[in-house]
Amino acid sequence: MTEFDFAHTSDVDEFDAGYKAFREGRMSEERFTPFRLQMGVYGQRQEGVQMVRVKLPGGNLTPAQLDVIGDCVADYAGRLPTDGTLSEAPEKFAHVTTRQDIQANFVSLDDVPAFLRRLDAAGLTTREACGNTVRNVTTCFLAGRCPSEHADVTVHARRFAEYFLRHPLAQQFPRKFKVTFSGCATDCGLSGMHDIGFIATHQDGRPGFQVWAAGGLSSQPMGALLLEEFIEESEMLVVGEALMRIHFKFSDRKRRARARMKYVAQKLGAEGFVEEYKKQRAVIEKTHASDAGYADAGWRTPTAAMPFDASGVVAQHNGKSAILLNLFRGDLTPAQCHAVADAARAAGTDELKVTTEQGVVIADVDADKVEAAQAILAAAGLTSAYARGIADVVACPGTETCRLGITSSRGLAAALQPLMADLKKDSTLAGITVKASGCQHSCGRHHIADLGFHGMAKKVAGQAVPHYQLHVGGSGVAGSPLAFATDPVPARHAPEAGIAVLNAYKEGRQAEESVHDWASRIGQAGISAILAPFAADAGEIEGLIYDWSENEAFNTKGNKKGECAGAVLSMSDALISEAEYELMIARAHLDAMFWGEAATALRRSSISTARAFLVAYGEAPEEDGQVFGLLMGHAIGDAEVIAGFNAVQSALMNIDLGDPGPGVTALKGVQSDWLALAERRFAAVPAADEAVAETAAVQPAAEPQQSDEAIVQLDLSGVACPMNFVKTKIKLSGMPIGAQLEVILDDGAPIENVPLSLQEQGQSVLVKERMAGGQWRIVVEKSSKI
Repeated sequence: MTEFDFAHTSDVDEFDAGYKAFREGRMSEERFTPFRLQMGVYGQRQEGVQMVRVKLPGGNLTPAQLDVIGDCVADYAGRLPTDGTLSEAPEKFAHVTTRQDIQANFVSLDDVPAFLRRLDAAGLTTREACGNTVRNVTTCFLAGRCPSEHADVTVHARRFAEYFLRHPLAQQFPRKFKVTFSGCATDCGLSGMHDIGFIATHQDGRPGFQVWAAGGLSSQPMGALLLEEFIEESEMLVVGEALMRIHFKFSDRKRRARARMKYVAQKLGAEGFVEEYKKQRAVIEKTHASDAGYADAGWRTPTAAMPFDASGVVAQHNGKSAILLNLFRGDLTPAQCHAVADAARAAGTDELKVTTEQGVVIADVDADKVEAAQAILAAAGLTSAYARGIADVVACPGTETCRLGITSSRGLAAALQPLMADLKKDSTLAGITVKASGCQHSCGRHHIADLGFHGMAKKVAGQAVPHYQLHVGGSGVAGSPLAFATDPVPARHAPEAGIAVLNAYKEGRQAEESVHDWASRIGQAGISAILAPFAADAGEIEGLIYDWSENEAFNTKGNKKGECAGAVLSMSDALISEAEYELMIARAHLDAMFWGEAATALRRSSISTARAFLVAYGEAPEEDGQVFGLLMGHAIGDAEVIAGFNAVQSALMNIDLGDPGPGVTALKGVQSDWLALAERRFAAVPAADEAVAETAAVQPAAEPQQSDEAIVQLDLSGVACPMNFVKTKIKLSGMPIGAQLEVILDDGAPIENVPLSLQEQGQSVLVKERMAGGQWRIVVEKSSKI
C-alpha cells in the first residue's frame, strides 16, 4: 500500500493547547466546541463525556494500529457521564461507523489529549473526522483485491484525503462534505448518496473515472447526478476542488438544514449545476496543470464478478483470500481488537480494512492460513459466517449516545437479530440489506436499504410513542432509486413488521425481481396491507411507550441550545479560510507567472479578510463593492487593521500593467501580512496571556450610559442570524450592568436562537412576546459583562 502523509503531531499539540486554554477559562465554550469538532472530538447525549473518532481513509489500518485503538478504548472509553444519566459504567468498545471510521464513546475530555497522543504515535489521526470538513473518504469493502475492479481505489481515496486534509478550502464548509471511490460499476462505494462519487472505469483503453455529484440523504434524500461520463485519473483533484468551491460559495450558511451541495443542485437544476462546475473548474485549472496519475493504483481489466460466499471467506483477484467479519452493530471490545490483529498476524498479513457496513476485512490471506486465523477469531466470539448478509444489520448510535437520536436504533438491531436466524441462511435473501437510523438524518442509511427503519415520535392516545417508518427497496448505487417511504409502526412492533415485509417479498417476488421492483409492483397499498397488523392500538399504549433497550418511558426531550454565538465564529472562521485559500491559489499562479490570475485571487483574498473583520461590527454586506467602505467606517480607530488595509489598497493601485510581476508579488506580501493579523485576531487558541475571546475581535466604542428609567430600543427587523445577535451584543456592550434593552426580532430562527444565545452568555431575557406582523419583542437585562 502506498505511503501517505496523514497524521501530524502538530495537530495534537494544537488540541492540547486549546484544551488547556478552555480549562483555564481563556477559551469560551462556543469557540472550543467547533475547535474540538475539527479534531474529531464530538459531544454526546450525556454530559461530561465525548466521542473520539479516528479517520481512516478507505477504512485501512494495520494490526499494530488496531492494537493501539483497542488499548486506548480499554484505557479511556467507558467513563461515567457527569449528569447522572447512567448508574453503571457503559461498555467499552471500538465502534466501526458507516464512513469507515472507528470511534470510541464515553471518553472524558481530560483524557482526550493522551488518547490523541497515542493515536498519533501509531500514525493515526482524528483531524477533520467531524465538523464542516471533508469527512472520511470511503471505498469499496474489497478495494485493491476485488476481481471486478478496474483499479485499487484505495490509492486514490488516500491521496484525495491527504490532499484536502488541512486544506484551507476544506476547513470551514457550510456543512460536511462526503466523498467515495468505487473500483467498478457495481459501485460498492455508493456514489449515488455522496457529494462526490468517483467510479473507476476504462474508456478507449484509458484509465479514469465516471463522476457523480450532489447526492445526499437525511430528511430530504436526493440521488447524485452524473457530472462527468469520463475523466482522466490525473483530473481527480481538480474535479474535487471545483465541486468543493461550489459547496463553499453557494451552500446556505444561514440555514444549516439546507447547507448541503444537493440543495445547490436542486436550486440551479442539473444543467445549471454542471455549468457552474465548469466555471469553478476553469478558475483553478492552471493550478492543477502538473497533476499526474498514480502508478501504484494497479489498473487492470476486471476478471470476475464481486465475490460472495456464505462462509465470509472470498477469493481475491491475486489468488489470496479475504476474511469478512460480521460485527454485531459494528462493535469490537478491546480484547476483540487484539484478536483481529492477532488473526491478521497469524494469516501473515498487515492488511485490515473496516467497511461501510460496519464490518472488518482481513485481506491478503494465504489459503492455508485461513483456518488458523478463524480459530483465533472464534475464540474471541467473532465469526465470518454470513458476513455482509441480511443479518448484518447496520445501525447508527441512536439514543444510546447521539444528541439528535429519537429512538434506540441499536436496540432495534438487537431485537432483529434472533428473527434473522433462519432468514440469513436463505439464498433467496442473500445480499439483502437492512439498515436502521434513530432519526431522520439517516446516519444508518435507511434510504438506501432494501429494508430501512427511520426512528420518529408519534402520538397514540395522547402519549408520545417511539415509532419507525419503514423504507423499502432503496439503493445507494449511482443512478439507482432510493427507498419508498411506507407506514410508521410502533418501535415495539418494528422487528416483526420488518420480517413480515421480507417474508412477503420472498414469497411474492417474480423471477429475480429486486426488492425495489417488487415494491413498485405491489405499490403503496400492497405494502400498507402487509404493515396494517402492526399499527398502534390505543389499548396497548402501556406496552408501546418503552423503546428497545430503554427502561424509562419514551420522551423527546433534548437540550436545545442557541446557535448564534457559534454561527458568528463560524462566519469569521469561514471568511479567514476563504482568504487563506485564495492566497494559496494566488501563490500557485505566481509560481507559474500568471500575473492576472494571481492579482485576481489576491483581491478576492483581501475582500474575504475585510469581511472577517466586519463580522465584529455586525456587518455582512451582500455586495463586494460595499466591503472596503464599510470597513473604513467601522475600523477607523483600529490602527493595525487600517494600516494593513491601506497597504493592500496601495499595492493594488500600484501594479504596473506593463510589467505586473513586481507589483503582484508586492501585493502578495502585504496581503499575507494583513491576513496574518486577522488570523491572530480570530485565533481558535488564544495566547496564554489573553482573556477569553469574544465574538468580536475589536470592541466597539462605549456608548453613553443609560438612565435608570429608560429602556433602549433596537429594531432588528429583517436582520438575519447571526448578525442580529452581534448587533445586540454590540448594543449591550455600551450599557451598564442592570440596564435593559428592547429588541425587535423576526419570527423563525431569530426568535429561536437570539434569546437562547444571550442567556447562554449570562444575560437575562425578561420578556418574550409575539407582536403583530410576524415579529417578536424581547427585553434583555444586561446581567454580566459582554
